[in-house]
Amino acid sequence: MNLLLSAPKGHELSEFLFSLPFNLYGKAKKVDGHLCVTRDGMDVYIDGELKEHYNFADYEEYACEQLIGCSMLVGRVDDRSQKCICAFTNDSFIAFAEVCKIINHYLTTGILVEQSDIDEPKCPKCGLPLDGYAECPYCASKIKSFSKLFKRVAPYKGVFLIAILCTVISELLNVVSPYINRILIDDYVRPQDTSHWFGFGVLCASMFVIVVINVILDWANLKASYYVSQNLGQDLRQDVFDKTLELSMSSISKKTAGDLINRVSNDANKLQSFITDNGKNAIVRVFSLVIVSVILFVMNWKLALLTIIPIPFVVLIVKRVYNVIHMYFGRSWRFSNAHSKLLHDALNGIRVVKTCGTEQAEIEKYQVASEKWAKAASKAEIVWNLIWPVSDFMLTIGNYFVIYFGSLMILQKIPAFGTLTLGELIQYTTYVGMLYNPLRWLMQLPRQLADVSVSASKVFEILEEKTDVRDDDNCVDLDIQGDIEFNHVFFGYNVYNPVLKDVTCKIEKGKMYGIVGHSGVGKSTMINLILRLYDVTQGSVTIDGVDIRRISQKSLRSQVGVVLQETYLFEGTVLDNITYAKPDATFDEIVQAAKIARAHEFITKLPDGYNTRVGNKGYTLSGGERQRIAIARAILHDPKIIILDEATASLDTETERMIQEGLNELCKGRTTIAIAHRLSTLSNADSLIVLDKGRLAETGTHDQLMRQKGVYYSLVMAQRKTTKMKAVNPPPKPVPAN
Repeated sequence: MNLLLSAPKGHELSEFLFSLPFNLYGKAKKVDGHLCVTRDGMDVYIDGELKEHYNFADYEEYACEQLIGCSMLVGRVDDRSQKCICAFTNDSFIAFAEVCKIINHYLTTGILVEQSDIDEPKCPKCGLPLDGYAECPYCASKIKSFSKLFKRVAPYKGVFLIAILCTVISELLNVVSPYINRILIDDYVRPQDTSHWFGFGVLCASMFVIVVINVILDWANLKASYYVSQNLGQDLRQDVFDKTLELSMSSISKKTAGDLINRVSNDANKLQSFITDNGKNAIVRVFSLVIVSVILFVMNWKLALLTIIPIPFVVLIVKRVYNVIHMYFGRSWRFSNAHSKLLHDALNGIRVVKTCGTEQAEIEKYQVASEKWAKAASKAEIVWNLIWPVSDFMLTIGNYFVIYFGSLMILQKIPAFGTLTLGELIQYTTYVGMLYNPLRWLMQLPRQLADVSVSASKVFEILEEKTDVRDDDNCVDLDIQGDIEFNHVFFGYNVYNPVLKDVTCKIEKGKMYGIVGHSGVGKSTMINLILRLYDVTQGSVTIDGVDIRRISQKSLRSQVGVVLQETYLFEGTVLDNITYAKPDATFDEIVQAAKIARAHEFITKLPDGYNTRVGNKGYTLSGGERQRIAIARAILHDPKIIILDEATASLDTETERMIQEGLNELCKGRTTIAIAHRLSTLSNADSLIVLDKGRLAETGTHDQLMRQKGVYYSLVMAQRKTTKMKAVNPPPKPVPAN
C-alpha cells in the first residue's frame, strides 16, 4: 500500500516517511490537510503550513474510529481521554489505519517500519476495509441479506405455511365482522322494531363463532410459529458456531471472543425473532392491506381516495428516515459489541483483576462502555420517536376526511358522493381502521429492518467468510511417520513485520529437537505452522515429503500432540479434560497417561478424584496441576509428533524432573519438538534449532553449539549469569508482622 500519497504545498514527498491527505479538521471544518510522519513524530499541515506536531510518545495508542460519513484518527491516553488528530473520508480509512498500526508497533518495540506493502481489499462504495469478507456489511444490499435469511425457513416451510394460513384466515374472518356489524345496526338495532329477534340472534351467534374460530387459529398459529422459531434459531446458532470453529487463527484473531459470542447468541436470536414474527406478519399484513383496499374502493371509490391521500407523503418521510436510522443502529451495534468484549474480558480475567486490585478501573471502563452503548441506542430511538408521532398523525388524517364526508353523505348534503346509512359509515370507518393498522405496522418495519439488518450482516459475515486455511480438494489422510522439513519459509502475522524469514531446516522422525531463541523470534510461530494454524507466506512446510497444505487438517492434527505454554482446561471434570482428544479411552489408559504425566497422585487426592470439577479454566487447580493434566491429555492422544511449548514452565524443578522422565519414555520413537525457557532442559536434545531475528542462526547439539560460541552460547551464558545473580542476591524474605 502506498502511504506517500501527496505532499503539503511547498514540500517534497522525500521529506516524509508517510504523507496522507485529509479534508476535515477542528469542528468538521473542510481543509486541505496532510498528516505527515517522520522519524521524529507526526506533523499536521493545513494549506501547506505546519499546524501541529506530535511526538509518538504523546499518546499510549493511536486508532482510527469510524463515524457517520467519515472517520478520524485519534490519540488515546486512556479510555476516557483521547484527541482527534484529523478526520477524513472513509475511502482513506485503510491507509490511516495502517499508519496507526505502524506507530503502535513502534511504541511497543521501538522499531519504526519505514514502508508498508500491505494491500487490503476495501469497499469500492464507502472505502472501509472488508476484513476478509466478500462484501461490505454496511453497503451490502439489504434485500439480498433478507432473502438469504428467508431461505433458511425452507426446511420448515410446511409448518411456516400453516402459521401463515391460520393468520390469513383469521384476517379474512375479521373482514367479515364489520359487514355483520352494519347489518346489526341498520336492520336490527331499532328500539321500535322487536319482530326480528331470530335474525338478531343468528348474527350474534355468528360473531361468537368467529371469535371462537379466531381463538383456535391463534393457538395453531402460535404453536406453528414457536416450532419454526425454535428450530430456525437453533439451526442458525449452530451454523454460526460451526463456521466459527472452521475459521483459521488469522480470521479468529481479528475478532474477540466477546464479538463472536455476540454473533452466535444475540444477533442470531434477533434474526430468529424477526423472521418468525415480522417475516410472517409482513406477508399477512400485505395480504390484509390488498383485501381491505379492494373492499374500500368497491364500497365507495371517492371516499377511498380521501383515505389514501396522506399515504404517499408518509411513505416518503419513512424512506428518508430509514437510512439515518440504519446508521444509528449500526453505531449502536458497534458499541454493544465493545460492551460485550469488555464484559467477557473482565469476567474471564477476574483473577487477574482481583490480584492486581484493578476492580475500580474495570468498573470505570465498563461504565464508559455502557454509557456509550446507551447513548448510541437512545439516539437511534430518539430519531425514530421524533418522526413516528408526526407520521402516524399524517397517516390517520384520511380517517377524519372519511368521517366528515361520510356524515354529510348520511345527511345527503353532497349528492355527488352518493348516500350512506349509519351502519355503512361505521362499516366503512372500521375498514379504514383495518387499512391503517397494517400501514402503521409497515411504517414501523423500517425501524426494525434497520436494527435487524445490522445483525443479519454480522451473522452472514461469519457464515460467508472464506477461511484462508482450508483443505485442498485433493487433500489426503496421511499416516504420519514424523519427518518435518521447512523449505525457505517466510511468514508474518503482519506483512510489515515478518516473524520468520527464509527458514530452512529438517526435523528427522523419532528424534527430539529444541527450538531456542530470544522472545519474539518465531519459536511458537514454527509450531503454529506445523499445526497449520496458519499457512506460510512463502515457501513450504512438509511432513514425510508431503506439503501440509495437501494433508487434511483432521488427519494432521489427530496425529500431533500439543502441550502449549498457555494451559487451557475446559469446564468439566478432570476426566473430561484428559479424555478431550480421545473420548473413547478406557479408564486404565487414562490412569496410565496421568501417571506418566505425574498427575495421578494429586488427582486421587482431590475431593472426587477424576470426577472432580475443575471450574472455569481450571481455576480450582494450581498452574502446575493444570499443566500436568494438559500433559496427560497429550499423552493419551498417543501422537506421532509431540510438541511441547514451555510444557513444564509452571512446575518446580523436582516435579519438572519427574515429568521429564515420563516424557522421555513417551517420546521414544516419536518426533518431539520442544520449546523451553530453561535451556538446560534441552541439553539432551538430538539437535537444537536456534532462531535470531526471525532467521535460522545455527543448528546442532548442545555441545556443538557451545563450542561455536554463537547465538546459542550467548543465550546460555546470559541465562547462567542471571541464575548466579539470583543465587547471590536472593529476594528479601517478608518481615512477619508483630
